[in-house]
Amino acid sequence: MLSDSLILKIMRIKSLKPVEMARYALKNTLFYKKFYKEWDGRSFDTLPVMTKYDLVGVSPYDLLSRQFKDQAYIYAETSGSSGAPTPSFLTRNDFKGLLGVTRLTPYMKEIKKEMGNNRTAVNGLTFGFTIAGTSFGALMQKHGALVAQLGTRSTIATPQRTAETIAKLKPFTISATPLDFMSWMEIIRVDLPSKHDDVIRNLKFLLSTAEPCAFSRKQQIERYFNITHVNTYASVDGLVSIPCPCGEMHLLKEMHYIELFDGQMNRIGEYGTGRLCFTGLIRKSTPMVRYMLDDVVTVKASNCEHGFKKSIMPHGRYELSMELNGKTWGNLDFEDIIYRYGLFMNYTIEVCSDVINIRLEEYPIAKNDYDITGLTREITSLTSLKCIAELLPLGSITDIRKVREAKSVIKVLDLRDCSRQLMPQIL
Repeated sequence: MLSDSLILKIMRIKSLKPVEMARYALKNTLFYKKFYKEWDGRSFDTLPVMTKYDLVGVSPYDLLSRQFKDQAYIYAETSGSSGAPTPSFLTRNDFKGLLGVTRLTPYMKEIKKEMGNNRTAVNGLTFGFTIAGTSFGALMQKHGALVAQLGTRSTIATPQRTAETIAKLKPFTISATPLDFMSWMEIIRVDLPSKHDDVIRNLKFLLSTAEPCAFSRKQQIERYFNITHVNTYASVDGLVSIPCPCGEMHLLKEMHYIELFDGQMNRIGEYGTGRLCFTGLIRKSTPMVRYMLDDVVTVKASNCEHGFKKSIMPHGRYELSMELNGKTWGNLDFEDIIYRYGLFMNYTIEVCSDVINIRLEEYPIAKNDYDITGLTREITSLTSLKCIAELLPLGSITDIRKVREAKSVIKVLDLRDCSRQLMPQIL
């Protein structure tokens, strides 16, 4: 049972109360010493919320705990959409602990079982500023896999080179963003047709993070490639959630204290739909206290058969969200509808005052299995706006043979006068 897990028992011992982590941050970091200068050290609810904009001009070292100054050995930061990336320092124990938490996902038993047949894994998450590439490669190594680290070259491996490597190694697991994964699989199908079926036969898992992925999109990828797609919701503090075969992504109360806020920054509570703010309760090297990750999420109670009690569903970045027909829409709300009607390579959406225009990019292995009429009908029903969808050939939106240098996050544009969207400076 989950409750009997040794990892959870250790986490409970190490976990602090939110107010205790705030006091620790105040005492041990230069940033919080300035940020909390008016705080009396008592009430957690009176603390200011930290946003990424509060970090403009701040030295990363100001967030490094003086207690761990000589122990930090990995530096990472967010993609930095505000122009001020959020820094994160990890000690060896921090990194080891994050990898240990992955044992809590029920998927790990399936992955380790498959290693009895094929241990080879390809890590296609590039080693940029975030920790994703490093952690996913180390994760598979920790559990016994032979890992090809395609992100460790001095230059990012091209899609063609990556596809060729996958065809040669025939891995059972690939870690990648969904868009990259689908690009590589299409290159193999077109360029290396004699090896394509063998690659698909050996492949059992796709591990993804960094790129938002709706549940319906995950399901379509699983259907067409006959694999298990483990999609992870993570942040600068590491895992936000534990992916689960039940279809939900679960929260651990021992790891994070979650708060939700509305558009006017009024606190909603710990459950419901709102802007995500979290406090890390274990990692002290870079304390994250009331950090506004600022994704729109829904947090609810869970009756998971594996013993998890709480789940989270991301809707997309708040700064790119919009109000439609009395509801807040993130890009993942649109995406979840789109992929119910087929496996598309990519899409773009423009929301105007009287119409929603959608460009859908075909994915060759699924091109004869689309229901565009059903898609437009559902979006019209939910938004009360006319919806027009255009189906385009592969290559109209995505160049599958070009190295992607940025996240694919700006897919939905609100062109109305009432738009509140803020375009990220850096992706």
